[in-house]
Formats: sequence, C-alpha cells, structure tokens
Amino acid sequence: MPCERKPMRYGHSEGQTDVCFDDTGNFIVTCGSDGDVRIWESLDDDDPKSISVGEKAYSCALKNGKLVTAAANNTVQMHTFPEGEPDGILTRFTTNATHVAYNSSGSRVAAGSSDFMVKVVEVSDSSQQKTLRGHNAPVLSVTFDPKDEFLASASCDGSVVVWKIEEQTQVISWPLLQKSNDVTNSKSLCRLAWQPRVAKLLAVPVETTVQLYQRDSWALVSTLSDDLGTQPINVVAWSPCGKFLATGSIGGLLTVWDVEGKLCVDRQKHEKGYTVCGLAWHPSGTQIAYTDTEGCFHSLFYPKCLRPFQH
Repeated sequence: MPCERKPMRYGHSEGQTDVCFDDTGNFIVTCGSDGDVRIWESLDDDDPKSISVGEKAYSCALKNGKLVTAAANNTVQMHTFPEGEPDGILTRFTTNATHVAYNSSGSRVAAGSSDFMVKVVEVSDSSQQKTLRGHNAPVLSVTFDPKDEFLASASCDGSVVVWKIEEQTQVISWPLLQKSNDVTNSKSLCRLAWQPRVAKLLAVPVETTVQLYQRDSWALVSTLSDDLGTQPINVVAWSPCGKFLATGSIGGLLTVWDVEGKLCVDRQKHEKGYTVCGLAWHPSGTQIAYTDTEGCFHSLFYPKCLRPFQH
C-alpha cells in the first residue's frame, strides 16, 4: 500500500507522548513528558499553541471542543479547544493519571491512574463519577465500548478487564500481559481499542500480536501477527470505518491491518527506530499520526488506498 510519508517534527522532550485529532481533522494535538500540550494547525505549523498542564502529560483526548489530559499532578484537566483556556479539573487521583479516553458521543471521559483505579466521569457534571476498582497495579489504558455499555482497561497487574459501567462490576478478566509495578517499567503501554461503529471487536496488544475479542461472548476470535514484528506492540488504533487497525511497536514498527482479511496492508519503519507510543487516525481515515518516545510526531497519508473503503 503506497503512502505519502511526511518528515517527522520535533514536538516535545524525550519521554512518553500522545496524539489525537480534533473532530474536524483540522488540528493535531500532542502532549509529552515536558508537561506541555501542543495544538498544531498543520504539519507545517512552526508555531503551535502550547498549554502547560503540569510536570508531565501522559495522555490527551479531544471531543466536542473539550480537550482533556492525564497528568503527573494527579489530575485529569479540561481545556477549551482550540483556545486552550483552562476549563476545570474533571477528576483527581492520589497519584499520576495515566490515560484518558472519551466515549463515542463525548459525554463521558474514562481515566486510569497509578493508584490502580479507573474512573468514568460525566463531562457535563464532573460530580457524577463511577469508580471501577479491581486492578492490583497501575492502569495502563482505558477504552469505551462504542455502545457505552462496557469499558475495557489494561493494568500492570497483567490483566485486561471488561467492566459493566453502570453496575461498576467486572464482566471478564484475562491474564494477558507481563506484570510490572509501574507504567514506566511495563513492557508495553497496552493501549487497547474498541472497534468503532459496529463495536464487535476489542483489540488488545499482547507481546508481538494483537488479540481480537468478540463483544458479549468475550471469545478470542482472531490474532493478528506479523513475522517481521519482533518487538512488543505498544498501541493500537482503529480506522474510523472500523475496517483497518494500525499498530505501533517498541522499536518503531508501524503496521496497518485489514482486519477481516487478516492482511497486513502496510508496514512502515520509524526512520530512527524510536518506540511508537501515540497513534491516531484522521476522521477521514486517510491519515495516521503517531508520536514516539523521543518527542517527535509523524504523519502518513493514504489518499488512494483507504478512501474507497469509507462509508
């Protein structure tokens, strides 16, 4: 699959980074271990707007003009977008917030932290929170079921858990990951992701593969693996149409899969071998942005290959 590869941009200092698009796809938002969030109007933007959110920013998410960040000051903060004005603290933890994600409508935010907890917060009224307890180590990532019934989370305790949000109970727990005592020591960030639209599949990076679990039955229905993928996968992201899955790994391998056909349709290697730790699709499905552990962000364009698959 031919793609246009843009030169990488330096956005943050060395360390964990994350990336997302706004709803229109006109802006790219990155955050990093320098504690800054940057709002880029294009890949050629030499003067992005910067917002300081704390000592370190581990994760960012954006929906309906509301930007949320998970930071080392134990908070999930909200800012207006694209103005970048502070808009309150959505929730607090007793230690670092590690990952944030919106539900499909933007009415709720899920956040995980190093104090082992997952919270689901109503954006319109942050006093309305549900706390999901059961992990025994820091939380690596969270993702909403697009139907807003379930939430999945991964933890340093080695488990991937599916929760029933309203009942605040575990539906199933899989012991899939290597255990660690902290996110920084984890072999993978395990940024799992739920298939958009049809919501049939939960994609979980496990070592060098992606395991796909079926919603409701929770059965393992497929495994995506690439013989050239020798390093653990760090993060996965679905295309907006739900047909393709992109993966980014330790060591900088990025792959794109046709999930139904279990075909690797593109494979790109980070030009300097840096670890991919943030990954996002443009709303059109024709561009992938990703960030690495050296503070850089990159973009791949697929104008001829992915557009025909959009609905």
